[in-house]
Amino acid sequence: NDDDLRLLFNVASQTAVALENAHLNQNIEETYFETISALALAVDAKDKYSRGHLDRVARYCEAIGKRLGLDETDMKTLRDASRLHDLGKIGIPDDVLSKVGPLNDQVWLLMRKHPEIGESIIKPIRSLHHLCDIIRHHHEKLDGTGYPDGLKGDEVSPLTRITAIADIYDALTSNRSYREKFSKDEACRMLKKMQGQLDQDIVDIFVEILDEEEKHKTVVIS
Repeated sequence: NDDDLRLLFNVASQTAVALENAHLNQNIEETYFETISALALAVDAKDKYSRGHLDRVARYCEAIGKRLGLDETDMKTLRDASRLHDLGKIGIPDDVLSKVGPLNDQVWLLMRKHPEIGESIIKPIRSLHHLCDIIRHHHEKLDGTGYPDGLKGDEVSPLTRITAIADIYDALTSNRSYREKFSKDEACRMLKKMQGQLDQDIVDIFVEILDEEEKHKTVVIS
């Protein structure tokens, strides 16, 4: 009857508004991430020694995550956070980022602030809040010798452990102003020597992935 039709029309109208608002919110969240990603890539592109670092770390993380059987929610968090993990370097002076030679103590203290700066940039954005842990803690070590918070053991989340290993491997296999890059085998040996600092179960899985790619000449890490 007419009353039923009016009620149904009102419900349908409210549903349509709710769906449209949800769609707009999703677009806004995607725009936030794309904008911040552009900032992170801009920092990455300025450094000739680490150019492409974010993309490579993201690919390594994704390969490890797939091998570990992570669900899609964790995979998305891992992908997004790994692409933003060095975002905080936007707050580090250019002369520090481009410094030739090893970092002295003063410069090193500045560089160590980038995880906290990165977290402070994304923390106010509610839709990106779940990325804060990895961005802030990707330089932590299981024995408490990392930074900025000196986390130990289980305080370092599984996704952060994956990102830390991928980040260190890419740093080792990239040229720096003060050294030539290490080979894959050399870098893998160095990861394995970091007993107590890195999750060696994840290291073993990552080395296995790298060995498979090299042995079969297939794209294991895509």
